[in-house]
Amino acid sequence: MKLRLGFLLSIFFMACSSDKQTENFKIFKYNESAGINSLDPAFAKDQASIWATAQLFNGLVQLDKDLAVQPAIAKGWDISADAKIYIFHLRTNVLFHQHELLSEQERLVTAHDFIYSFNRLTEAEVAS
Repeated sequence: MKLRLGFLLSIFFMACSSDKQTENFKIFKYNESAGINSLDPAFAKDQASIWATAQLFNGLVQLDKDLAVQPAIAKGWDISADAKIYIFHLRTNVLFHQHELLSEQERLVTAHDFIYSFNRLTEAEVAS
């Protein structure tokens, strides 16, 4: 009986203790029973991967609770009369996350980043 009680108490205290390795990080836990095939938006083809990448990446626009298009990284946009040309006006305060693997520690998101991403998407579609 003493052995069981000691074991249960040790498990309890281990579960309640703080994890020193992660205490300075903000951790996002995402439970997906279907599995996630890719965290690369260019290759997110199934619902599970699309939902996960939507938690990680921002786009030009986003949908609100009523599924109406709202600005995200774009602060606004203009649509040509024939609806074939969309001109997005980007916010000027959006930065990429800082990380030691990035060459620049603080960099603004620009139109070139969206051109690069759209080209990757079209190349991924052609490859599939």
